[in-house]
Amino acid sequence: KMYKTKRRILANLKNTYCRLKPSGIEGVGVFTIKDIPRGINPFRVTRKQIWHKFQVKELGILGKELLSLIDSFFVIEKDATVYIPDSGLNGMDISYFLNNSKKPNVRTIGDGETFVTIRKIKKGEELTASYATYDEKYK
Repeated sequence: KMYKTKRRILANLKNTYCRLKPSGIEGVGVFTIKDIPRGINPFRVTRKQIWHKFQVKELGILGKELLSLIDSFFVIEKDATVYIPDSGLNGMDISYFLNNSKKPNVRTIGDGETFVTIRKIKKGEELTASYATYDEKYK
């Protein structure tokens, strides 16, 4: 069993494409550590989250600082609802740090939780997405 676990971990490490670094776009960004071909999900080994729907008014008890973080990392819909994963802000994977761009190099597919590369991305490039494709406030 231990050998199987180590093989899985090694496979996940081989499929690691990115790291977090300071970004010229905003704060922290996601940068490639090796070339990524077109059509690849650079975050495929991140854990699947279970998401729960909240009314923004339910979150008022958290205070302005946490509400600001929720607004930064999750999409608040037009109807004032937001989906938040079981782990809240503490379980965010690296994909949450994609910065916005009008010329993105990744896009969302399916339910918006999965990203794929639009083109080949060279080692050292910052990965970016168009927030407008999945967040109304950027349209």
